[in-house]
Amino acid sequence: MNILIVDDHPMIAEYLSGAAVKAFEGVQVRAVDDLDGALAAARGSAFDLVILDLGLPGYGGIESLLRFRKAHPDLRVVVVSADEEPTSVRGAHAAGAAGYILKSTKPKVLVSALRLIAEGGKYFPPDAMAGPEPGTPESRLTARQRQVMVLLLKGQTIGQVAKQLDIAPGTAKQHAIAVYAAFDVSSRADLILCARHSAAA
Repeated sequence: MNILIVDDHPMIAEYLSGAAVKAFEGVQVRAVDDLDGALAAARGSAFDLVILDLGLPGYGGIESLLRFRKAHPDLRVVVVSADEEPTSVRGAHAAGAAGYILKSTKPKVLVSALRLIAEGGKYFPPDAMAGPEPGTPESRLTARQRQVMVLLLKGQTIGQVAKQLDIAPGTAKQHAIAVYAAFDVSSRADLILCARHSAAA
């Protein structure tokens, strides 16, 4: 098993390399820190799997994946990212990634995901793939804003939301404002009514 890791953060690259060693016996790992290096390395070596950071300098999100896939369409690529947004996960899926691993993923899950992908399967965060439909008010919210929305719909106050999510009240209020704007309402009561009407429709 030969794996190419593409990440410009040494600690993340080391973490991914350690996971690969745990996942596969006798694995050979090569690490590069930019897309040009990855493209060059892939031309000269036979890799079984490429682990590609979506946050490489000089490239906006999915662009690095698209460029790599265009140059090496036969290589299986799993992306790693700190971006938990469902639109980003779905974008990587649509662009041909074999998996999407969050940088916050626990080591055991990471090892299992790498094994699954290497065996021909795919791994994507279930919550992201089952997220809101594009074009809906909820789809315009960040992951944190959706958490706030859920708590608001349960009747919690801004103070309760802040405590539940362990964030500052001011931050919770800003997230709530974004939620209200997405649903074109002005208060928690209006948001709850809007949700009830949608459910009844």
